[in-house]
Amino acid sequence: MALRYIFLDFDSFFASVEQQFRPELRGKPVAVVPSLGVDTTCCIAASYEAKAYGVKTGTGVREARSRCPGIELIEASHTRYVKIHKELKALIHQVIYVEEVLSIDEMYGRMPPHWQHPEIAQDKALEIKSLISDKIGGAVTVSIGLAPNRFIAKLASKLEKPNGLVCVDFKDLPLALCSMELSEVTGIGPRILNRLRSARILNMEDLYAAHRRKLHHIWGSVEGDRMWYALRGIELPPVETKKSTIGHSHVLPPRLRTFHGGHATLHRMLQKACRRLRADGYFAGCLIIQVRFGFDLRWAADTHCFPTQDSVVLGQQLDALWADRPGEVPPPDKVSVTLTRLVHHTSHTRSLFPGDNNLRRMQLQQAMDAVNREHGGRTLYYANSMEAQKDSAAAPMRIAFNHIPDLALEDDQKCDAGDPA
Repeated sequence: MALRYIFLDFDSFFASVEQQFRPELRGKPVAVVPSLGVDTTCCIAASYEAKAYGVKTGTGVREARSRCPGIELIEASHTRYVKIHKELKALIHQVIYVEEVLSIDEMYGRMPPHWQHPEIAQDKALEIKSLISDKIGGAVTVSIGLAPNRFIAKLASKLEKPNGLVCVDFKDLPLALCSMELSEVTGIGPRILNRLRSARILNMEDLYAAHRRKLHHIWGSVEGDRMWYALRGIELPPVETKKSTIGHSHVLPPRLRTFHGGHATLHRMLQKACRRLRADGYFAGCLIIQVRFGFDLRWAADTHCFPTQDSVVLGQQLDALWADRPGEVPPPDKVSVTLTRLVHHTSHTRSLFPGDNNLRRMQLQQAMDAVNREHGGRTLYYANSMEAQKDSAAAPMRIAFNHIPDLALEDDQKCDAGDPA
């Protein structure tokens, strides 16, 4: 018996948080959307009542209404989700140390040796569930997997959703996972799925039966070997990862669907991205902007520079790119900014050219960051983003799959009023 890992996957997290804060939504089909009144957007979360009608993450709003006529559409409250996430993590810490947070709704921990027996491990998992129900509320549930390695624990957490608790030990493999579809397995995306099918690996039994060398060939790298070992509950050293991009994208609200509004929103997002650069200790060597004009025409441009954190330098580059945008096109309706070629400050060498090292301006921006952390990101900003700063719907906080925003770096830090019922 060696249930070394506990994996926690919160069920329909955004939707369940909304149901917890709004009792009238409980038991009803609910979909969380980026903004109300925009039928061209997609659902970013759905309650299990909505999932029963085929509504899921990525379903278009029109399709969701067609599939489920009585569905409740709720505008996302990202600040609330981040705050509840932090409360949940703190509660789990009361039982077991959280080794790593993988996303807003997924985290895992390592079970101490004296907790790895199935009965003890399950008692600890039930203790976590009870604590969440008592302190947060019964609408927010978590599915828990217990297994010898993190990979199997994650798969186990998917087996009895929602509110499940599944133990998978060495003796249970591979039978315990044979009901899963290959597409549900972490690390098997559409490209690998097609390769597996071409190799006549059609289900979990086939995957387990495949030789390690065959999986190496299918994946085309050591990742195939890692999959073979992981499926057998063997614990492998983690692969070191590093941050590669920082960016923001946003569908413009109607008031800002002008060339001036799109330009201002790009600057607002760039200034947010630069705050994150400085907070995380990175320098960016490439700026990419992308614009969608009138839902059909997409345009992108990029420029390179000596790695910098300077909002002014990157803002000037944004202006140069914007000046070369296509002519004779409809007004923009979606914009995005991405900073790439990131260099951590521990590896950064300052430029030999004085113009690239404006020390006083960087000190000013660090002071601005400190004020914005204390009073909100709209307190101090450069004027080229003013038009977008006046609109609370422009470039609001968003939660990406593997990035949980730091509320101190966001423009809107206030959580909606009210406590979980």
